[in-house]
Amino acid sequence: METIYKTILTIDIAIFSSLILFYFLKSDEINPILGYRTKRSMKNKRNWIFAQNFFSKKWLLTIPLMLVSQLPILLDNTLDEVVLISLISFIVYSIYLIFITEKKLKQLDKSD
Repeated sequence: METIYKTILTIDIAIFSSLILFYFLKSDEINPILGYRTKRSMKNKRNWIFAQNFFSKKWLLTIPLMLVSQLPILLDNTLDEVVLISLISFIVYSIYLIFITEKKLKQLDKSD
């Protein structure tokens, strides 16, 4: 059971470190390498800055949510189930966050 906690903690630290780096290292200049990159976010500098700020702040809010969601899983399941459920949660939230970020960018474009 101790290896389960170490494995999950290692995965969480890797994910959370990348999210925190994304938050602090976001660029105000449109670039094809770093940041939230979609056609709409790269349309102009205003969209770019909005998308970087919105997306990274929303992702930081997920850190406590993901940790809390893992607690009941850890008490009842094996490592494979915990990793699978964590991965599915991560993917579902990523898709949801992309969807709402694009929706906000679309609203921003309409306000011009």
